[in-house]
Amino acid sequence: MNPIIRKYRDSTGYVFHIINLTFLLSLWTACTIILFVHKPAEISKSMVTVLPNRTTFRNVKLKQDAVGIQLNGAINTYLTNHRVRTSNFSAVGVRLEWRDRGMNRSLLRTGMWMVYMYMDKKKYLQVQRVFQFSISGWHHERSLIQRSLQTDRNLENSSYDWVFAQTVISFESMSKHPVGLLLTVDNTPLDPGMSVVYAAILIVGLYAMIIWDFSDRTLCTLLITALSLALLAVLGSRPDLETIVSWVDWETMMILLGNMIMTSCMADTGLFDYLAVVAYRISKGHAWLLIALLGVLVSMASTFVDNATVVLLFCPPVIRLCEAMGLRTTLVLIIVAIYANIGGSITPIGGPPNTIIMTNKMVESAGMNFVRFSFLMLPTALICLASTFGLIYWTMGKKIYVLDDNQVELAAKRRENIRPSFDIQLRIAELRRQPRSRVLPPAEGYFTILATLEASNWVRKKMLLVQSFLALGFAVFCFILQSIPWAIPGASLGWISMLAAFLLLILIDQKNLAKVMARVDWGTLMLLASLFVLTAVVDALGLIHWIGLMVVSLIVRVDESYQTMVGMLLILWLSSLLSAFIHNAAVAPIMVKLCTDMVVHDEVQIRLLPLIWATSMGTSYGANGTLLGSLANEFVAVVGRAHGYKITFRGFFVVGFRIMLFTVVVCSIFLIIAHSIFAWH
Repeated sequence: MNPIIRKYRDSTGYVFHIINLTFLLSLWTACTIILFVHKPAEISKSMVTVLPNRTTFRNVKLKQDAVGIQLNGAINTYLTNHRVRTSNFSAVGVRLEWRDRGMNRSLLRTGMWMVYMYMDKKKYLQVQRVFQFSISGWHHERSLIQRSLQTDRNLENSSYDWVFAQTVISFESMSKHPVGLLLTVDNTPLDPGMSVVYAAILIVGLYAMIIWDFSDRTLCTLLITALSLALLAVLGSRPDLETIVSWVDWETMMILLGNMIMTSCMADTGLFDYLAVVAYRISKGHAWLLIALLGVLVSMASTFVDNATVVLLFCPPVIRLCEAMGLRTTLVLIIVAIYANIGGSITPIGGPPNTIIMTNKMVESAGMNFVRFSFLMLPTALICLASTFGLIYWTMGKKIYVLDDNQVELAAKRRENIRPSFDIQLRIAELRRQPRSRVLPPAEGYFTILATLEASNWVRKKMLLVQSFLALGFAVFCFILQSIPWAIPGASLGWISMLAAFLLLILIDQKNLAKVMARVDWGTLMLLASLFVLTAVVDALGLIHWIGLMVVSLIVRVDESYQTMVGMLLILWLSSLLSAFIHNAAVAPIMVKLCTDMVVHDEVQIRLLPLIWATSMGTSYGANGTLLGSLANEFVAVVGRAHGYKITFRGFFVVGFRIMLFTVVVCSIFLIIAHSIFAWH
């Protein structure tokens, strides 16, 4: 390279490094100062007991014209959120009022919020609402009283009462039994106007930091999450540490941690290297048949193991195969990531988005379980796996053999260090003596490559492999049993995954767990935890609610009989496009919250499970759109970079985005057929 050009690139890189460092330090400084100065918001909690046919009052300090009220108890959330008017259920009418000093007369009050109750007191659910007074109405009412003083002296006391009025929350009983509620009052609820803009800026900021590679993706996400908490602090609603921890979906974290422990142990067996060699042996060295077999292996493994971990374990042998066969390594790695995302869509444990969706309490209560989820997702996955291979072969049939200068140079250096041993030469001769198939003759160089790969890729620890399959089989068996309500009612996906990991650790009799735990990808777990917190902040700022209103405004324009269909298609395309450009693990909790908000909206008549079905497809197949779509895509880029192959954003986009559009169209057609013809919902 020209020394002048090299010097220019070095100086430019140094300048960008200084800019990145200055920006990150500025962001850190702002978060530090704000979080040090602002205390957590004061949120008062108290128990309220409402006696039959009585009204109970709770004083509230009004700092602005709005108050956030959260109630916990044996609450029928469906009837309450749908604002249903019925007399068949016990209820409590809640409203915000200004009352005179003697609490005898209501001077100004909001509309009544009907909170319906279950008779089963063991239930413990939560609802919330923001009440807002109209300041203009307050001034109008006061001016009327003062004007009336000129004609009626009896109103003098009324005016006096108005000046000393107090703000209260009234609970009016409409039940024959006492009702107990846990009341949480937020005196400074967020303004839904600018908060939506702030939330959008946070999402765009995160995307910009990742796309321009300011720093590690996990660090960028943590900084943006800290900035979001600082923003809440500035707006007067900084949460305490207990609230922040409660925002993390620990069920999802347990599933991923259990899977990571099991797969880290399985990696020592050499199983994935051996499977890659078996695929090469079956393909007889033919490139596209090998790619098809690798796609099948990766997608099958991603069904029962986290797809990001599968990619991490499969990519090294795939790179060795590509180098030996002269295939374009970056392109094959992208194809592996695409198949991992499709295969991971089948089960709730195949990827973080499905895990997040399945562990949502409302989704579980709606009747979704492991078997039902897999049954719904399997048909589209099989169709997309087959059709995606056809699309890739049609568009990139010859490009797979076109190597860039970087790969040619790397392959030449590695071939210089390879000297076939005597055992490998004997194996080559043995392979040549074996009878050959006339249907599929071996490709050029097949025997040499196969003998070389067999020499270094085999199952090294067979007993560990058996133990790993026992633990994995226990997990899968319990996942299926968990779908039967009466079989193991106390089991959850997270505990099953962790107990399977414990079983494997007991079987292998590992004296030093530090080695096993060191191979767990803690950075990924930190990334997901920060995304959960960021999603909760975005929800608190009102962005999800605003998106839901936009979607509802489109749905209400169609006939009620078509609302479910339109809702599914809107959710499918919205979640897929967001997953392509943000991160499907971040999009999944946002879309689940959006779906639950839409279901309880009183202007649409849509069930939850069809929307969840569309969300699962959208987040899984939308991840194929760009390099930022999923953890599997990121791990492919990381492993490729470690071996000298750089997968760029543009390179992945050219291949993946068209496949994403194609598979989402397939999912749209399937949803239309399943809903309108077979009435799956």
